[in-house]
Amino acid sequence: MLKNYLTAFPPTKFVIIEDTVNERGEQFVEYLLNNHSDKPQTSVHYFVFQEPFARAKARLAHKPVNLYDYVSNPSGWNGEEKMDFANAIKRVCEVNGAIFIDSLVHVIYSLGLGETYALFNALRKCGVQQQIVTVLHKDLLDVSVNASQLFRNLSTLFLNILPESQSDKRNNRVEYVYIKPGGKVFKEIEEYCFQIKGNLVTKKIEKLDPKKLVSSQLDPELLATFKIGLSTEERQIRDERRGEILPYLPKSDDPKEGRITYKFDETDDWDEEDPDDDLDI
Repeated sequence: MLKNYLTAFPPTKFVIIEDTVNERGEQFVEYLLNNHSDKPQTSVHYFVFQEPFARAKARLAHKPVNLYDYVSNPSGWNGEEKMDFANAIKRVCEVNGAIFIDSLVHVIYSLGLGETYALFNALRKCGVQQQIVTVLHKDLLDVSVNASQLFRNLSTLFLNILPESQSDKRNNRVEYVYIKPGGKVFKEIEEYCFQIKGNLVTKKIEKLDPKKLVSSQLDPELLATFKIGLSTEERQIRDERRGEILPYLPKSDDPKEGRITYKFDETDDWDEEDPDDDLDI
């Protein structure tokens, strides 16, 4: 399902990929970038904040992408005019296409949390068919400010790359929250892997039935060191002989009659004397 949400048409408005230094989300950015680059009618704008601009330019040279350098001279220190990110991104939002921002944390560092939130909230409400994709590095955020939750509420598709301790050894896992245009919310955890040529493969994780899980864990056959139950053959023999009368019991003419037979023992005392006669009561 995640792959369908990523490639849906019209595209979902605001995609945030939350990652850390150990669980990177750059593959999802690359996947979405390739998806938009294959559409000639879509203009793609890539704002570079963290990667050296020369390296980003070389990496994306074969793609029809408009690059914006906010790394080399972010504050106008080399004498050139300072780059105004807010006005630049508002201009490109006036046409259909896709906007990539790498990364959201660097925009927060540059503009401040309040101004960044207000800017992306305005971009999200833009009427044109535009998709905004950005990466949120969770381990670079101030823990005293819950910025992750703020932008999670703003996004229409929020991806959280799960750490390895919560993932299968073969495939990684991603938790995502998708909001449909009508407001319905879908939240899932799926396994994913990127194959050759960047093809994304996802698999929904089947939820275990708690009743079956508990019953299998409490199976006495699995807990004991000796055999407790009966085999299939033994159960069949037991069922066939269920109505037989044991040879050491007296036979009754009436099979439905129930009778208790007791054989007296030598030590049995069956007299009717009062056992308390010897007591002077």
